[in-house]
Amino acid sequence: MHRPVLLAVSLLVFACEKSGSAPDAATSSSGSPPSATSPASTPSATSRPAGSATGVDGTGTIRYLAIGDSLTQGIGPEDFEAAAFPARLTAKWKAKGCKVELKNAGIAGYTAGQMIQDEVPEIAAFKPTLITFQSGANDIANGVSPDEYRKNVRTIIEAGKKAGARVIVLLQNEWHRAPSGPDYGGTADKRNAYDAIMLEEIKARGVELADLRPLYKAEADKKLWVADGIHPPAKVYEEWATELARIISVPCATK
Repeated sequence: MHRPVLLAVSLLVFACEKSGSAPDAATSSSGSPPSATSPASTPSATSRPAGSATGVDGTGTIRYLAIGDSLTQGIGPEDFEAAAFPARLTAKWKAKGCKVELKNAGIAGYTAGQMIQDEVPEIAAFKPTLITFQSGANDIANGVSPDEYRKNVRTIIEAGKKAGARVIVLLQNEWHRAPSGPDYGGTADKRNAYDAIMLEEIKARGVELADLRPLYKAEADKKLWVADGIHPPAKVYEEWATELARIISVPCATK
């Protein structure tokens, strides 16, 4: 299934989430990292495991596939395709002289299970060398059990690894601190519990964590949300892309 018509999504995503398809960002009211993880057990941010994929193909091109929900799709700003952090990250890599092809498969309201059905097939179709993956808020909002969530995120991570792609995982932002976050069942405890599952799977599967939690907390502290009360403005997506460009080392070829 292809993603919904983009103009329709930008107008209807908030109404859809109200009806149960859920928000797509996640945050802790306290802003603290998941209690189940200590610095010793948290994978280091974008430290590429020995022998893992570099994120480029034989020509030095980054074939970048973004898997996720509304935070990956870029919902919030009016021109969300351009505002989305994958598009902005791609632009930053290109500005450094990298060759990049982007496929943003993110769809607002999607749980990890729905991503398996409609986004993971893009791995075979697009043949990415680098994947970013972010999920969690919609699983919480739709009552997906922790065990089911673990199984689904494991499936997504393993699909990326099996394809030979470099897999980089982002945690949830602090969506539960947004004005409408509690209406979708968002709490710090739930966000932290599902992030803890993701952290365990990152470590167990040997993939990378792009740890933006300090940035998420700072943005929630500043109450950076758009009028729908749960998604971030373009400024936030730009901050994510800037930090990702800083912490992800990509040995790409210049033009």
